[in-house]
Amino acid sequence: MPAKEHEAAAGRRPLDCVASRETAHRVAVAPGVDIAYVVDDYTDGWVAPPVVMLLHGIGESAEAFAGWVPRLARRCRVVRVDLRGYGLSSPVDEHEALTIEALADDIDALAGRLGGPIHVVGAKLGAQVALALAQRGAPWMASLTLAGVLISPGGALGKWVDEWLGLVDRSGVEGWARATMPGRMGSALAPPAMEWWTRYMGQAPAGAVKACFRMLPRLAEPARLEAIRCPTQVIVAVQPERPGAYDQRQSVDEVRRWQSRIPESVLVELQADSYHIAATHPDACADLTLGFIERISS
Repeated sequence: MPAKEHEAAAGRRPLDCVASRETAHRVAVAPGVDIAYVVDDYTDGWVAPPVVMLLHGIGESAEAFAGWVPRLARRCRVVRVDLRGYGLSSPVDEHEALTIEALADDIDALAGRLGGPIHVVGAKLGAQVALALAQRGAPWMASLTLAGVLISPGGALGKWVDEWLGLVDRSGVEGWARATMPGRMGSALAPPAMEWWTRYMGQAPAGAVKACFRMLPRLAEPARLEAIRCPTQVIVAVQPERPGAYDQRQSVDEVRRWQSRIPESVLVELQADSYHIAATHPDACADLTLGFIERISS
């Protein structure tokens, strides 16, 4: 890649800022486990804004939702979380028997410290955590928005786990991110943006990434979607699929099938050909989330 393109790919926000956020808070949620989060709040001082918590995917951190902040933080108090193993939260050993329920326990404990009600947005791994909390009927959970989710990660991704572990061993997390990025982002991002996301995800700790990979085959379609009672919005990309390596998209019909199991949920179509719509279409996803929150709160 030419030097100028490398410069552009880094963007105005240096990648170093991901690991050195001076405004991050840390909360002990279990013995030996701290969860870090960042608060973005540009609301008027005389209002009581809704609180929105954003949960990221594998190989990411709170920084993954930075593009959502301009839209959301003027009307909401935004809490961007580092899931366990990522960002400034407690590390995870690659051989740790990580579970979605344990990650959900972390967020449940954090929410208990923050106080509710809280509107939750989940993408990728964060969507699995959010679904677990919603099926529990977490009393502080005011609503759920899913922006990029595979309802059965084991079925969709399990076949690649050994290959992905090998990629990380041979080429590091960045090598895995580079190989899988087209199947994640589709055609939505310009080359500099693709490079930034590749390098950003490439900084994630290999131990946490590999522990999450090993968890994927155990993640089947949730058995208790019908138990979800909080208002739920599912955002789905609807443009034609673009065949390629590690394509992670589901068809709209498949998403509609499981979304219809969630009582009184809504399916919202987004003109995109990516799986990771939270990254490729942050403004559109943030606007849909804000509109949903304001409708159910009025």
